Amino acid sequence: MAKSFKVVIVTPDKTAYEGDAISATIPGMAGYIGVWANHAPLVGAVAPGMVGLKIDEAGSEKYFSVGTGFVEISDNVVNLMTDTCEIGEEIDVVRAEEALERARQRLVSMETELDRERARLAVSRAQARINAEKHTH
Repeated sequence: MAKSFKVVIVTPDKTAYEGDAISATIPGMAGYIGVWANHAPLVGAVAPGMVGLKIDEAGSEKYFSVGTGFVEISDNVVNLMTDTCEIGEEIDVVRAEEALERARQRLVSMETELDRERARLAVSRAQARINAEKHTH
């Protein structure tokens, strides 16, 4: 039996998730971070993307779309602090696809690097929402 650890995902407005998992996949700035029980201590930046949690050995999973933030892993607790978080099953995929298209259009029309970076983040957030919703179903 796999050992579990605690996962807490918080935004400025709410605790989006608090529960146990046996594995987690978190979008870091340099790529995805895989977490299992007894993971080495870590503090890192979170990129917009999809968080995946394997809840139990039976295969129960949860998926979330998150924005930017930080993750702290220590003593079998994963604390993920992010500016936005949506659980996959609550995402309106049509709205997310529309947001993705708008963000892609903005990306090609931006003139400054700052505007392009904001548009790239919007594309990443919209794509993460779509991915989280599709993995849920």
